[in-house]
Amino acid sequence: MSEQPWSRIRPSVLRGGLRRFAPRSFRGQIVLSTVLLMTAVMICVGVGVQILLAYTAKRDIDRVLQDRAAAVVAIVDANSDSGSATVSVPEELLDPGVRVYDDKGRLVAGSIEHRARDAADDLGTTTSARNVDADEELRLRAVPFTNQAGQSGVVVVSQATTPYERSEMYALVATIGIGVLVIAVSAAIASRVTTQALTPVARMAERATDWSEHDLSHRFDLDGPDNELAQLGATLDGLLDRVSMAIRSEQRLTSELAHELRTPLTAIQGSADLALLRGVDDAETRVELEQIATSARAMSDVITTLVDVARDNASGTGSTSHVVDVVGAVRAMVPPGLVFVDATDDSTGRMAGPRELVVRALAPIVDNAVAHARTTVTLAAVDTTRAVEISVSDDGPGVDPGVRETLFDVGASSRGGTGLGLGIAQRVARSMGGSVQVAAADTGARFVLTVPRA
Repeated sequence: MSEQPWSRIRPSVLRGGLRRFAPRSFRGQIVLSTVLLMTAVMICVGVGVQILLAYTAKRDIDRVLQDRAAAVVAIVDANSDSGSATVSVPEELLDPGVRVYDDKGRLVAGSIEHRARDAADDLGTTTSARNVDADEELRLRAVPFTNQAGQSGVVVVSQATTPYERSEMYALVATIGIGVLVIAVSAAIASRVTTQALTPVARMAERATDWSEHDLSHRFDLDGPDNELAQLGATLDGLLDRVSMAIRSEQRLTSELAHELRTPLTAIQGSADLALLRGVDDAETRVELEQIATSARAMSDVITTLVDVARDNASGTGSTSHVVDVVGAVRAMVPPGLVFVDATDDSTGRMAGPRELVVRALAPIVDNAVAHARTTVTLAAVDTTRAVEISVSDDGPGVDPGVRETLFDVGASSRGGTGLGLGIAQRVARSMGGSVQVAAADTGARFVLTVPRA
């Protein structure tokens, strides 16, 4: 047997497809679960109501047939004639839908619906009480009898089922309408309740995130009833305390390291500069002294950048800047031998970071572009809904795919040394809530600094 196409579909693929259609928010999941639950409940209720109505209608029809048959038997018995060998009953005493047969199955009196005549004739010889359906809209009952004169026969009565079926249809329509209304009301209630319950939680999470980034002194301190929100507030307060302790510890360590390192660096740089000023006859010694002075300045820049990052996080002043504020500093980093293109006119957004930090984040990127550009370094910027994206591109050979994964590692440098590398640029960008990424470019390399909008 050949394998059916649908049999090759993996269960994981089906689950993945269902997850794509499922709502991602917790509130949406609760509302969807409520709708599905109420739909299942209303389906069960509707099926149950229909089963109950069908049973009740059948019972009522059988009871009506039984009562009518008993009434006809009573009429036949009241009009029995002991002098006659067969059953006789006046025609005018019988209602429509009633037939009386003798013991031979011959019609004695009465009339019945045309479509039920054959079925009634078949019941004219029955020896026990029976109920049968002549068609979908008519039900018959046959009752054998023996009157006071000893005459035997069969009474057949009919009853239309259309009114009962119509009642069932009305009940089904009403059940569907009520079910849709109940599901809609349940969804609205679930949406409103979950919104009211989750909105404070979302606000608390947003405030905790904002406080952890800009102001470590705020706390929720919920003094209300001991409910879930109060417990969540206490948990977030504890998290903020630990974040505050970790950040202050890092700031103290950074300040202490900066203080301890600046003094020997200043001494090294000063000694190298003094030696160069006195003059050095040996060319190799002079190159080494120049390298010592350059490296000392680079290390000083790294320390200054780290201190500025720590100080900005600690102050929480929320200093802001625009792209136009950093264009001059970036232009000064490009040597005269290269063409600098300013394409930042379209950006007017205010960045959530001071000018000094934005410039320090751009410095390694510009240094990389200068090192690899053939003729041109381009600075561009665009405003998005939530951020300002500043890109630095060059017309050089581009980024080697083999170093993409390690380009932002600690210690990596655009020139292969130990200067203010791209890892430090990434750290500075993240201190402002942004990032640095390698972007696709037609030619050369293109780095994008993303800074959140104020």
